[in-house]
Amino acid sequence: MTPFCKPCNKSFKQEADLRRHLRYSPLHQSRCETCDRIFSRDGLQQHLQTARVHLTGMSATETPLDKFFLSFPSFAYDPFLPPATSYSRLQRHMGWRRESEGSGEAWHQYQRALEEEVKVWFGKEDDLNSWHTLCGTIGIKQLPPTIAACRSVVRNTHVNIVDLIEWGRRGSGERGVRVFRSQEALWEYTTKERKVFPQSSVRNDDGETNVVLRHLLRHLRL
Repeated sequence: MTPFCKPCNKSFKQEADLRRHLRYSPLHQSRCETCDRIFSRDGLQQHLQTARVHLTGMSATETPLDKFFLSFPSFAYDPFLPPATSYSRLQRHMGWRRESEGSGEAWHQYQRALEEEVKVWFGKEDDLNSWHTLCGTIGIKQLPPTIAACRSVVRNTHVNIVDLIEWGRRGSGERGVRVFRSQEALWEYTTKERKVFPQSSVRNDDGETNVVLRHLLRHLRL
């Protein structure tokens, strides 16, 4: 049987072509009016259930960063603040000095939470949806049709990964993240703002790679 899309009255040579059409054709996509972002129909439902901009006054699912900050019961954690701001507040609240044992252990746990958090908002390297999310975040308006094309436009882009996490947690498409002209400019921003992401392995234990960590993690002199 020839693959066929009934709503569009259109046939396709292969089943894979039909699946791509259903996922990426504007006729089968939905817009979040609050965030001004485009999703597949299934993707929109996931966005509405998890994006914090839609969860004000509701119980949001705790992310790795949430769990880290909430592990300090006396700390008044505000999940709507940027992660770097929350960590600075936590340092002041706990009275940590940078070289103290408590500060060092907390920093390690915070870095681990950041590493897990980026995987919440940005998916696998072999998923075109993950690439499109990343492209939209760094200001690419015309989304490339293939993973190879996405990889080409993202190559040599310099962004702060903690900023990417903040964008994901904000759940808003009103603006993307800041893109830097060089790795040196990114380094200066990262050190000044203390938005440090662990210089860790890009590959999971199961061998899968994350689209952000694989293509945007830069080894900076921190």
